Amino acid sequence: MKKLSLRLFLCLAVACLCSCAGSKNGDSAESEAVTVGAAECPQGESLYGSGLAGSYQTALMLSQRDIAKQMDSLANSSPDRNAGMNVEQREMMEASLAVQQQFLSRLENPENVRVDSSVENAGKFTVTSCMAKANAAIPFKKKYAAFGDSLENLVKGLDGLEKPVEKNSAYKDVKNVYIRMMALRRILVSLGTPVDGAADSLFARVNREHNALLLSNSFFYKKQALPSDTPDSDKIQMLVFSRISRDYRVQQTECKVGVKLLIDVFPVVCETANVGVACSADIHLKGETCQGEQAFELNSKVTAIGAGSEQEVMESLGQEVSGGNWFDEWRNDLNKWSLK
Repeated sequence: MKKLSLRLFLCLAVACLCSCAGSKNGDSAESEAVTVGAAECPQGESLYGSGLAGSYQTALMLSQRDIAKQMDSLANSSPDRNAGMNVEQREMMEASLAVQQQFLSRLENPENVRVDSSVENAGKFTVTSCMAKANAAIPFKKKYAAFGDSLENLVKGLDGLEKPVEKNSAYKDVKNVYIRMMALRRILVSLGTPVDGAADSLFARVNREHNALLLSNSFFYKKQALPSDTPDSDKIQMLVFSRISRDYRVQQTECKVGVKLLIDVFPVVCETANVGVACSADIHLKGETCQGEQAFELNSKVTAIGAGSEQEVMESLGQEVSGGNWFDEWRNDLNKWSLK
């Protein structure tokens, strides 16, 4: 009898407190707290998020978004940043962090989120949600496995290629997949789900081979006497060579691994123009692989016009060859074969 009286007293006391709080705030709306699913989100093994909105569903969505933000913050604290990284490694790390943000822009499995508590007050809903880390890791484990299969297939294709330019293109595909796996690994480790190092070992081997290819691959140029050679065209030819070697690795030896360059400049022509003298040079560049296959063929006409003497205009022509915008069109093709 005493227990029953005590329980009744406590219930009346709680009711009185709630009523007084409502009167004090001048708000007659009821506040109701609902707690569900807490047992499915044990402390220390779960992520929590909260949301406040005018509807329950919007508040729930915001709480789920908050969980995704916490996952991103947790992954960012993963200790895989190294001050000793080289330039390529730092670039890959930054790229993987950007991919990580894309992966965590929303929850892919909101069905695994549990509502820890829901409170309605004055037409506003506050929802606190929780998600076990093991459940949060589910979609990322699937993605990591799928990218792992893709990585293995791409590496097999890369290993079967012979041409440097094709190997370089295939390597970039491998690298892009591995960057995504870096992001996924960071997320999974932060959620307490370890992954094996098979992808790391595979990419490390591919990266070593690619770096060796970059070191051996080059443009090759060996000046030859051409039928169109004149003192002026010979000078222009050397200026073109200097322009190319300024931005690209060019060896003046026999072609080994890469592309052989053949530069030809047709006789320079100077004519009388309305404002003085116009001098122009037709420049031709042919690229062949070291195996003799044609890589590209480029042509440009470079012109200089001036009111001074022909000699002064020829000097202007040389300056245009050395620094003019005409070379931008060539750069697009040269970049494809430079293996950068």
